[in-house]
Amino acid sequence: MQICGLLTAALFATIGVATISPAGASPGSADDPVRVENSLPGTSAWRIPQAPRGSIEGYASGVSVLPGQTLPLHVSTAPGARYRVEVFRLGWYGGQGGRLLGCLPSCTGDESGAPRSTPPFDPATGYLDAGWPVTDEIRVGRNWVSGYFVADLMLTSGQSAGRGGWVPFVVHGPPQQQSAILVQAAVNTWQAYNRWGGMSLYKDPGGRSCKRICTRVSFDRPYDPETQNLWDFELPLVRFLEERGYDVSYTTDVDTDRNPGELLLHRLVIAAGHDEYWTKTIRDAFERARALGTNLAFTGANTGYWQMRYADDRRTIVEYRIADLDPESDPALKTMRFRALGRPECELEGVQYTTAGGGAESIGGPFDYGVDASSLGDPWLAGSGFTASATLPHLVGYEWDGLTPGCRTPPVTDLFHFPGPPAADAVRYTAASGARVFSAGTLNFSHGLDDFQRHPGVPPTGDPRLERFMENALADLTRPAPPTAARAAVVGSGVRIAIKRRPDPRVQAIVVYRGRKLVCARLRTVCVDHRPPRGGQFHYTVVVRDRWSTSLPLDSNNVDTS
Repeated sequence: MQICGLLTAALFATIGVATISPAGASPGSADDPVRVENSLPGTSAWRIPQAPRGSIEGYASGVSVLPGQTLPLHVSTAPGARYRVEVFRLGWYGGQGGRLLGCLPSCTGDESGAPRSTPPFDPATGYLDAGWPVTDEIRVGRNWVSGYFVADLMLTSGQSAGRGGWVPFVVHGPPQQQSAILVQAAVNTWQAYNRWGGMSLYKDPGGRSCKRICTRVSFDRPYDPETQNLWDFELPLVRFLEERGYDVSYTTDVDTDRNPGELLLHRLVIAAGHDEYWTKTIRDAFERARALGTNLAFTGANTGYWQMRYADDRRTIVEYRIADLDPESDPALKTMRFRALGRPECELEGVQYTTAGGGAESIGGPFDYGVDASSLGDPWLAGSGFTASATLPHLVGYEWDGLTPGCRTPPVTDLFHFPGPPAADAVRYTAASGARVFSAGTLNFSHGLDDFQRHPGVPPTGDPRLERFMENALADLTRPAPPTAARAAVVGSGVRIAIKRRPDPRVQAIVVYRGRKLVCARLRTVCVDHRPPRGGQFHYTVVVRDRWSTSLPLDSNNVDTS
């Protein structure tokens, strides 16, 4: 028995063009919500010019919201000025990048703002909760499509009229929504690096390292305008997916902690960008999802590096970088690097953040990725145009991950490589469950997927070769794992086919073919062909199906009915 080659025409010949597409779960159908949404008129008006620091800023009461719910905003203008809130969904929209969904108080009106004070941070922990009153409420439409959103806070009076600030949030898919792809926004890391009010998990107001007193940061404060994790490392991936109409919905790492079982509603879960800070629950959720056949992709680097905890109903991040200072009594919940807890990132992702001789860290660049010559024949590179000497300019940085000798992972395929030191690697492996796991190995990876101008004066960085690579990868990553065994035996006047498959709650049918003839299509691991041909040898082809796609085929042994 053997599995046919990935993405090959053999699947056509084996079971017929009309039955299964060899390209796997391709972009969604014409009536999928994301495809319909991106066909609507877009605008570039979401790219609001930044107002002078402090003149207008705000934050939301939550990192995500469901369709039909209300999201409170807390806005300050200093000095007092008039302003308007414009709410955009971010995506492709014909290259415009966003669509206006609504305005507060209206798209032609404005309202009066007032200055709000910045309370002092706690000198022992760095904690600061802005504590501003609710000034506006975004009523999320029941028909709003899951995605990344931004509330632009635009000044309409004074010298900075037409400029403003921004409040990002995610509209989650409806409960139990089962899209093929789920993208997890790295809001924990957005907040960890946020220095609004003077303190982040890294720096004090003077820009100095503050490991002993930077242990708590609150979501209840605006984002520093220089916080770029969202814009630089996540939106390029979003635009790539939505330009091509993939069946995708969105969540956040806070939501994964709240509802870890959500990962099992999708075939592929993507941890987007710089997703550095995870709770134990988040790491457990990814490992359980992988064990049950969920494909995973990590399109940034330094993912799941620090274990953190939440407080205040997930509105505060707790992170003691010096473990001895952490008052938590349960060793498994200590805020330490996951590798220090005996759970190195490479065991999940295949690669991890490393240092080289002399202590050089995987930070800096940008440098060029090269194609690993041994992988040129890999199906994920098919049709890409990559050669042994090809490079992907400037995609390695500003942090990156590499292979770690001795890490307990299945055999990995090294797809792209930067020799370093330290080295960077983009890899794939197949878990015992059959789940495929891809790690890009660099924060800049998604820049090569983006045909959009990320910053004024900076040309688009999309690389057609990498875009084709990612299309091939997603065709595979949105398939279920194939069966593990198919044994056919003549029993009386028929043939009994016994099938083994891995546990996977999303599988809806096991489908058995003899040539182009459908024999069985049900969720049973035994199929009987009551009318097999007589007088020759033949075999059966078995696939599994979920609601989105079909696995690669597995051929049984030959049987002889002579």
